[in-house]
Amino acid sequence: MPKSEQLPVDAATFKEWDRAPYPLRVRGRVQHYAWGSTDAIPELLGQANPKHEPFAELWLGAHPDLPAQATIGSGEIALNRLTGAAGPVLLGERAFEQFDGVFPFLMKILAAAKPLSIQAHPNTEQAASGFARENHAGLDLDDPQRNYKDDMHKPELISALEDFYALRGFRPIGEIGRALHDMPELSDLVPNGILTRDGMIELYVDLMQSPQFEVNRRLSPLMHRLRSANEHRQFGKMDQEYWAIRADDEFSRGDDKDRGLFSLFLLNLVRLRPGQAMYLPAGEPHCYLEGTGVEITANSNNVLRGGLTPKRVDVDELLAVLTFEFGKPRVLEFEPDRGSGMRARYVTPALEFELSRIQLNSGETDAAGGTRGVELGIVLDGKLKIDSRDGATLDLKRGQSFLVPYRIPYVMTARETATVFVGSVPS
Repeated sequence: MPKSEQLPVDAATFKEWDRAPYPLRVRGRVQHYAWGSTDAIPELLGQANPKHEPFAELWLGAHPDLPAQATIGSGEIALNRLTGAAGPVLLGERAFEQFDGVFPFLMKILAAAKPLSIQAHPNTEQAASGFARENHAGLDLDDPQRNYKDDMHKPELISALEDFYALRGFRPIGEIGRALHDMPELSDLVPNGILTRDGMIELYVDLMQSPQFEVNRRLSPLMHRLRSANEHRQFGKMDQEYWAIRADDEFSRGDDKDRGLFSLFLLNLVRLRPGQAMYLPAGEPHCYLEGTGVEITANSNNVLRGGLTPKRVDVDELLAVLTFEFGKPRVLEFEPDRGSGMRARYVTPALEFELSRIQLNSGETDAAGGTRGVELGIVLDGKLKIDSRDGATLDLKRGQSFLVPYRIPYVMTARETATVFVGSVPS
């Protein structure tokens, strides 16, 4: 609803919900980052986009940067405020204490039309230290020089809704050595084509910290050669060269090449098919290149960037959090949820979140909630109805979202063949 129509939740109505909670309708909110698709999220939400504005991420969560709005009665309340006012009811006493009274995860629809930054996320200790350090320096939370928006770590999972392209983790060391040796512009970095782990770490640090003239000296002839080669043999989306050319077009400025281009040749190029996913722990370098997916993370907005972005780049801070693991990335598939024949889920080590998919044919039902943690869901296709034990009902269609408090039993019924993604706290 437009801002002018938003109403606060009536105190008596909130008190009644707090005493006998039931599922709520939720309205996500959009981040309009420059790399976003102009059509994927508007089509999902059924919104026109006549100005072709980028819709990068639909946020469904309680992060204070852009909290979703939950409807109680005829009013709305931000999800972070709802957690603050009724956390034990919403999350359950155990999760409320475990996550220090904070809604534990942030779920998103992410739609990338252009490459994102070369980035990684800090672990808990690094996030707490960095956040405190920047607070002590007097940086406001919205200061563009800030790296740390909060004191939380940010493990994350991305599940592809279409073919989704990304960079993730360093390639096997032998593969990197051969690739660099075969590039005339970089072959002197690995004269015999052989790299050690320590040598590769030193090489990456040197490349990322090189002065701009040295970045240009290496990357300018490399990109010129790749463009000439592309005229004779069109590179495809499973070629590192394809993305290097696209990123160079987008992020290099005049004669100055973006140092993030080095990572295009050093990280694994991954294509996720619909239904496949990647889990990214703290310190894992990555870059989403193109595609739409469901992302779920711990409740954090900490991103350390090393290039390919107009946002703040802090190479030294990025290098300080990288874990430097080498090898082929693991791709996750859905696994059956033993608690429901209609659900499938990804298994990860994350304590804050779990992502599940529910697929129902018209008329089919899925009963859940009685033993589960808080759940936050979005309908990606079809129509469905949610009925809870107290008679509360939600009718939902494509693009609409819902919130089910801790241990509230409910039945989900498809009114049309439906696909639903649900984020939850692992039980």
